[in-house]
Amino acid sequence: MLIQTTRTISRLTLRALFYVALFIVVVFAHLSITGALRAEGVGGGLALFISGATVLGLVLISIAAADFSSTLLARWRDSRRVAQGLPDGACCVVWQNAEPNLDDEASMPWEIAGPLRARYPGLARRLGIEGVAIAEFEVGSNGRAKNIHIVSAWPSDVFFHAARDALARARFTLKDVHPRFGVSYKMPFVFRIAGASKRADRGRHADPHNPALSSVEEAMKRMRSDA
Repeated sequence: MLIQTTRTISRLTLRALFYVALFIVVVFAHLSITGALRAEGVGGGLALFISGATVLGLVLISIAAADFSSTLLARWRDSRRVAQGLPDGACCVVWQNAEPNLDDEASMPWEIAGPLRARYPGLARRLGIEGVAIAEFEVGSNGRAKNIHIVSAWPSDVFFHAARDALARARFTLKDVHPRFGVSYKMPFVFRIAGASKRADRGRHADPHNPALSSVEEAMKRMRSDA
């Protein structure tokens, strides 16, 4: 609901700005053409008629050009959406589980130094699409993630790409245990948009039996379990 309202306001604002700018151009062009014609000796009525016809043509051409540009932009975005495997229209993740307790002892002997931030895929955010991804990785002796692979991602692999980039930038530090190198760990990423999925009757919702969501739930349970 919030995303739809924001888009509507943005679209109406841009349209209003376009027509205000067009009005200013029309007035300026009309006065300029009329003054130029009168300076050449054209009568007042004829000058107004020619100026009005010219301005009307400019308005029609401007509106047609704006509609054509909008159509091209919509086709370009849709082609990007198809190329990235994103669904058509808003798609929300229905997530009922509570957030994991960070004070619990996690099963992995590493902890992340600093916040782990994944960049939300730009096109997915603009389309109001949420997603989940589970990444499997190892931690090297330098505290960096390596051998990052996808376990599952929904509804598109672009969410895994964002999770992979976040893990590649992250740095891990040891806890009070001795790690075993070469062990793989799984980490879930849930991409949410504020206000996108608070209403149960809005958007296209994820199937609660979706494998990606089930895998995220299982991964979170494993992360909260004792070592």
